[in-house]
Order: sequence, then structure tokens, then C-alpha cells
Amino acid sequence: MARRAWMLFLGALTAAGMAAWAYQLARGLTVTGLTNTVSWGLYIIVFMFLVGLSAGGLIVAAGAQLMGGRQYRPLAPVAVLVSAVCIALAALMILPDLGRPDRVLRVLVSARWSSPLVWDVYIILTYLTISLVDLWLLTRPHEDERAVSILSAFALPVAVLVHSVTAWIFGLLQARPFWNSPLMAPFFVSSALVSGLSLVLLVAFAARRWLGLRVEDPVRDGLGKLLALFVAVDLYFLGSEVLTTAYSGSADHQAQLDLLLRGPLAPSFWVEVALGVFAFVVFAARRTRLSIPWAAAGAGAAIAGVFLKRVNIVMASMMLPLVHLPPGLTSGRPATPPASIWRTVGQYTPTWVEVVIVLGLLALGSLVVTAALPWAVRAARGGAKAVAKPSGGPVLASASDGRAAPSR
Repeated sequence: MARRAWMLFLGALTAAGMAAWAYQLARGLTVTGLTNTVSWGLYIIVFMFLVGLSAGGLIVAAGAQLMGGRQYRPLAPVAVLVSAVCIALAALMILPDLGRPDRVLRVLVSARWSSPLVWDVYIILTYLTISLVDLWLLTRPHEDERAVSILSAFALPVAVLVHSVTAWIFGLLQARPFWNSPLMAPFFVSSALVSGLSLVLLVAFAARRWLGLRVEDPVRDGLGKLLALFVAVDLYFLGSEVLTTAYSGSADHQAQLDLLLRGPLAPSFWVEVALGVFAFVVFAARRTRLSIPWAAAGAGAAIAGVFLKRVNIVMASMMLPLVHLPPGLTSGRPATPPASIWRTVGQYTPTWVEVVIVLGLLALGSLVVTAALPWAVRAARGGAKAVAKPSGGPVLASASDGRAAPSR
């Protein structure tokens, strides 16, 4: 698809999303699949997912600056662009879930600092600001090394905090036993590293194909090794959580684990595990991680697996009501026989309104990345010159067959 046609398609999808949101604002949250038992659905799942996707950019940029990974510097502008767009989309994703988006201003003017929700608002705004400033510094004609280094020193802890604080929204809820775990924050950080770095890799491959961005063999090899490590850690956390929950003997924990292992969420859980194992196998072997088709498949599998993980995290707790009263909890929706307004187990299916709003928001982000990517690639080429070999030729990417690419 030509770039112009692609942007027109994304623009049309964005407009459809805005129209669906206007419809929801006019009709209220009753047009969604949310109920009294399942009050968090697709909007919150995608919010969590987008926060995780934002991790990759600052990791690449800060790692290149602080940890001696100079070979990653040409990729930094593209990576930070992706990071900034994802965290901005995550902030916007909260608005449809509120029903009354105008009330978000109350968080800023009358915050209750004991609430993790307030912490999340401010840490996301901080993270977005750092991403935008970092992008500006990296794309200036004359890069200020000292300023980038100082900002990178702040960016890494903030990157960890933004995922940890989002996790604490769930992990500090004592009424939800499945969420109330000290592993929730490390779990979010590990999966954010997986999905964020995978997205950076996919965008870099797209820029290589359509805009001529040189993605070096050492860069692909290094990012592939990191992804293999991050996926392995994420799978370890998942196994540890399942094992601890299974042996806890808690009825609440067991009921939620049953939903994942053999209940309604079992298909998504086992697909999540399979995708994670596939991604690990791809990136653990040098031959496959240096192959662009295989690496793209592994990165796509990792992103899909993390999305399913977000679905499972939210739904495993939301599908079990907090209070069990006969004949059940009212769903908050009108119903006629044989349907019932009473629920003993939560049920949730996103409506077309939710799906179109989410697709519209993702299309908006894709539109911004598509429009800004040539600018970021030009800055990346400048970064490649900055890490040139002593002979004067830049260390350019090699093709997937391992041969050196010519300088240009």
C-alpha cells in the first residue's frame, strides 16, 4: 500500500473512532459491554498495553547514552518517537473509559495523593514530557551530548516508575486477591520491556523497508539477545505466579486460577504462553534473530502475547464478583426473559463502539508515526555519522545474509 493511501486509510479510521466516541458521549457507557460486575474492559486493557509499548524507546535511547551502546544511537530517534506516541495514546485511552472526560481535570486540581490513580496521571505526564524533550534533543542538527546524557539519567528510573505505578493500581487492591501481589510491578516491567522493545524492532524494520533506515547486524543481534532475556524473565514471573497461586490453598486465588487454566480464559492464557515460548526460541538462536523475517515474526508474537497477558490480568479478577449474593449481582443492564439481569460470574464482550474507538485511537497513533518517521529517520542517519568508524565510513547495517551494506 502506497504511503499516501495508507495515511488516508488511517485518517478514515481515526475519524470513525472519533464518531464512535461522540456516539458514546451522547448515549453514555451503556453502549459498551461494561457492567456492574465487569467495570474495566477493553479501554483499560489497551491502556495497560500502550503503557507497556512505550517502554522500548527510552530503553534504547538511554541505554545507548549511558551504557556504552553506541551502535544503538542511530536507532534512538525512531525508538523515542514510538515511545512518545505510545505513552500519549495511553493517556488518551483513559478518556473514553471515564464516561465524563471533562472530570479528568479534577485529578489535576484536587488530587488525593493517597490514590495510585493520581500517581499514575502525574508519572505518565512526566514520562511523556521526558520523551518529547528527548526526541527534540535527538533530532536537532547539532546534538547536545551532555543534555542527552543528563536526560537519560532521569529517563530510566521514570521508565521503570511509569510501569510500576500502573501495576500498583492493580497490585494495591486488597479486595482483588489475584491482583494483590508483590510480583505485579516486576511483572508489568518485564512484559513492558518485551512488548516495547519488540515494537521498536518492528518499526525499525518498517523504516528499513520503506525509508532506507540502516539497521545494523550488531543492533539486531544485541536487541535480539535482550528480547530473549526479557521474554525468559517474563515467562519465569508467569510460572512463579501460577505455581504460588496453585499452592496457596486460597479459595479466591484458586477460583481465579481455574479461569485461566481451564475456564473461559484458558484459550487466551495458553496462546499467551505459546507465543512467549515461540518468541524466546526465535531470539535465543543467533541465526533466527539476525533474519529479519524471523525476528519480525518473533517480535509480533511477543507483542500479541503481552496483549493477551493484559486481557488475562484484567479479566481473571473482573469476572469473579466481589460479593456473592443470591440470586447474584445485578449486571446494571435491562434484560428480558430468558436473559437475566443477575450474574454470579462476570461476563464481558466488547461492543462495536469500544472496538471502533480503540481502533480509531491506534490509527491516530499510527498516523502520527507514519508522518513523523521520515523526520526521525533523517535524524537517525545523522546519528549513524556520529558513530562512524575512524576511517570515516559509518558503521552501516548489513543485509540479513551478513554482507556489509555500502555507505551512502
